[in-house]
Amino acid sequence: MSIYESFRVYRRDEKLFLSSRFSLAILCFAGYDSADFLAMSDGKTSIVILAAGKGKRMGLEIPKVLVEVNGKPMLGYLLEAVEASGVNGKPIVVYGPGVERVCDYVGDRAICVFQKEQLGTANAVSAAREAIKGSLCVAVLNGDNPFISGETIARIAEYHDQKPCPIIVAVGTVDSYDGWKEAFRSFGRVLRDRRGLITAIREAKDASEEELAVREVNSGFYVFDGCWLWENIGRVSNRNAQGEYYLTDLIQMAVDHGLPVRTFPIPLEECVGVNRREDRDIAEMIAQKRNK
Repeated sequence: MSIYESFRVYRRDEKLFLSSRFSLAILCFAGYDSADFLAMSDGKTSIVILAAGKGKRMGLEIPKVLVEVNGKPMLGYLLEAVEASGVNGKPIVVYGPGVERVCDYVGDRAICVFQKEQLGTANAVSAAREAIKGSLCVAVLNGDNPFISGETIARIAEYHDQKPCPIIVAVGTVDSYDGWKEAFRSFGRVLRDRRGLITAIREAKDASEEELAVREVNSGFYVFDGCWLWENIGRVSNRNAQGEYYLTDLIQMAVDHGLPVRTFPIPLEECVGVNRREDRDIAEMIAQKRNK
């Protein structure tokens, strides 16, 4: 275990997570120069955009993140949001085989990282490890969620800085699953205990009827404490029907160890993801409404 890792503290009784931001003071108290700390971390927030999917479900032979919504590729919306957020450094865009056009589109606005095999969201984030391993905070966005705003990115990063914890999940709340909100039926549900603490994210396909009735949904936008992420992402298993490695397993891992997982509410429209033609129609409606 490194010096940096050894000074991470988890107080389960108070649900308090001591993040790497406070480790500098501990290291200095222990007699280490601040340069030692800076060598362990560059102190920034890094943003990872998952962009390895293809547009086959929509009947298109192009990378999914390049599917246009109201005349602009979905990835374009996200890159603009990241730039507007004020987060330092270029985002990391993770792409896969057959979607090399993503890098051509990105140009010098981001750093492209190749994911050799599409083995799930945790595997995709792992592919970006070398590019962001020194970051204190890692924000993960899905490339097919075009409406996450720069303000939301900035606010959730600030929230993590103020209330550090292993994971923050951006969530939305529906008043019903009717009309255009039917698109959220396929989203994971946020499950809580009687105290209001998050206990799990249950994927819709695995949820009971009672769980499907829950109206708080997972947007797929996460913020991780960087050190905790790299300590634990290698422990994610692919023992599931799809044989893939899922980021949501990290949520369960934190909960099982008595660590706090916080949620951050965002506007429901920002949760919209585009996986099917019907989703694209909804996204078009939202984009046009915003442009009025």
